[in-house]
Amino acid sequence: MVDYETRAPGVYIEEIAAAGPIAGASTSTAALIGTPVAAIANGAAGVPVAVSNWTQYTDTFGAYSTGSPLPYAMHGFFDNGGTFAYVVPVKDVKDTAGMAAALDGLTRVREVSIVCAPGLVDPGVQSAILTHCEQMGNRFAILDGVNDANPTKAGGPLLTQRGGLLSKGGWGGLYWPWIAVDDPAPTPPSPTTTVPPSGHVAGIMARGDAQVGVHKAPANEPVRGARSLPYVLNDTEQGQLNHAGINAIRMFPGSPPLLWGARTLTDGTAWRYVNVRRLVAYIEDSLLQGLRWAVFEPNSTGLWKSLDRTITEFLTRVWQAGALFGRKATEAFYVRINEELNPPSVRDLGQVIIEIGVAPVRPAEFVVVRIGLWDGGSQTTEG
Repeated sequence: MVDYETRAPGVYIEEIAAAGPIAGASTSTAALIGTPVAAIANGAAGVPVAVSNWTQYTDTFGAYSTGSPLPYAMHGFFDNGGTFAYVVPVKDVKDTAGMAAALDGLTRVREVSIVCAPGLVDPGVQSAILTHCEQMGNRFAILDGVNDANPTKAGGPLLTQRGGLLSKGGWGGLYWPWIAVDDPAPTPPSPTTTVPPSGHVAGIMARGDAQVGVHKAPANEPVRGARSLPYVLNDTEQGQLNHAGINAIRMFPGSPPLLWGARTLTDGTAWRYVNVRRLVAYIEDSLLQGLRWAVFEPNSTGLWKSLDRTITEFLTRVWQAGALFGRKATEAFYVRINEELNPPSVRDLGQVIIEIGVAPVRPAEFVVVRIGLWDGGSQTTEG
């Protein structure tokens, strides 16, 4: 409040606090749960530790070990474009209590948006990670498929694992096969070792977020550090895995291993694609953080107008970035806050209800090319 007295007639200026623009929430901060090489001190298990580069990780948790996939995943995360992560050390990823403590620790780190437990393939514990991501509402689980020698066999390890994983809201994805990377652990080093892909995939997501945006499907991207694949899928096999919602890593002539799938672990269509799930989670988390100023404000039409303006401005920026489908902003999203949504009975409860609709862009998963023979005057179509 400006200290002045309004005794003399005239114009007086008073400064008031106004709602600022909504800043986009973080989308590329990963959490990697695993057993490091260095011994875990008492009280350190399950406590997230921030790391921003490979050197900081090795100084804190040690380097490579043939017994732990965590350092390979952490190096793969940074090598593929990740810049900041939390390491959650546990003594044994198969220990249910230890994993529960790790996930509880992550509930206190709001900025995490990607969760993976490299090498953990137990569907029961992986389901707990999916549940954690759904309950938090702002993060996506990257899960490793079991290292299966016959991935398309009905009743085999990989498809059985997938059958035990379901997230109706699409809060995670399953990735296969494992990848061959340089192995500096043995002395002398062997050429390569096979490691789970989740850390590398997390880095690819972070890279895509930085280069394009969270609306870009994390697919058709090279897996940096991957030298080869222990299992080379053909198109028929990938079709079977893709139909089951398993995201493949492929080898094509003349190219390095590519991440070649962008589906979530859902049985529906609304949340089928990784980028749609992550985009909507980003919008929701951004609104959650950006609208805290409105809590305890007088629930009046003035507040409604301020909320409408703030949200519309944010979603317009999301649309301009190419994340929403529509030639005009009005085709890409809508914001509704009125007396129909907020009658006296709702206001008496201290609530203000806002309805938002968005039209996210979806990936062109299947590119259909129709080719015809043309002799200059007529056309014959094939297909």
